[in-house]
Amino acid sequence: MDVPNDLLDLYFRDVGSVPLLSAEDEVRLAKRIEAGRVAERQLAAGAGGGELERIIRDGHEAFDHFVTANLRLVVREAARFARRSRLGLDELIQEGNLGLIRAVEKFDWRRGFKFSTYATWWIRQALQRGVAGAERTIRIPAGVHQNLLKVRAAQARLDAELGRPPCLDELAEATRLTEDEVRQALAADFAVASLDKPVSDEPDATEFGALIAHTSDSPADEVVDRLFVEDLVQTARASLPERSWYVLERRYGLNGREPSTLQAVGEDLGLSRETVRKIEQQALAQLREAFRRAA
Repeated sequence: MDVPNDLLDLYFRDVGSVPLLSAEDEVRLAKRIEAGRVAERQLAAGAGGGELERIIRDGHEAFDHFVTANLRLVVREAARFARRSRLGLDELIQEGNLGLIRAVEKFDWRRGFKFSTYATWWIRQALQRGVAGAERTIRIPAGVHQNLLKVRAAQARLDAELGRPPCLDELAEATRLTEDEVRQALAADFAVASLDKPVSDEPDATEFGALIAHTSDSPADEVVDRLFVEDLVQTARASLPERSWYVLERRYGLNGREPSTLQAVGEDLGLSRETVRKIEQQALAQLREAFRRAA
């Protein structure tokens, strides 16, 4: 739900009215928070006394002050994410605040780091998780979502540069991900449609759900599809030289094989990756021409 702009303006004024912390302030507050945690453990272990309770309350107050004084960090990062997310700014701020709270919990004043630099990482992580969760009906891990964004960008760029869809190893090289990570990201790149959605704009159009086969349906259609694919593979096999067919068979995992990289195929054939790539491109061009003539 979107928050009215006047409420956001009020929030921004409140956030901006809290003075920024100096490095000395950060250390002082962090020490009070730490003392409160120690007192909590002592109290839980059976130690008594009103002094422990006072230290605990003081630690909680220091924690709240630390968070409040850094809320403008969240607003800054949330505003950046708002340009590329369908979440409202208020929702992004809520997600970022979770990261800020986590940063205060984990901050170690002994390391000498400035808190804002440390907290920004936690805030961005929280925002990325929030955006990743909101953008998909079926949620995927935030890390996979980030990899998917990288793979999509690389696909668009390489497709324009190469004039063809990039291969798995090319995507891995362009994104600096492993091939398994690219494969996992691509597997998560699917659209979700409602089963109640009509297949057309006609008043009495059939719904998608009515077109989905039940488990009790006959597998005859699946058999026909499989035979059609097998026929295509046999046609391709007969149209290509032995080495060209072997390259395609290995690269695309035909006949039950696992897809292989250019490097792996090249090592088997004693060829360079670039030579294997050229053989693959030529073989695909030959197949397109053969299927065009047969059509």
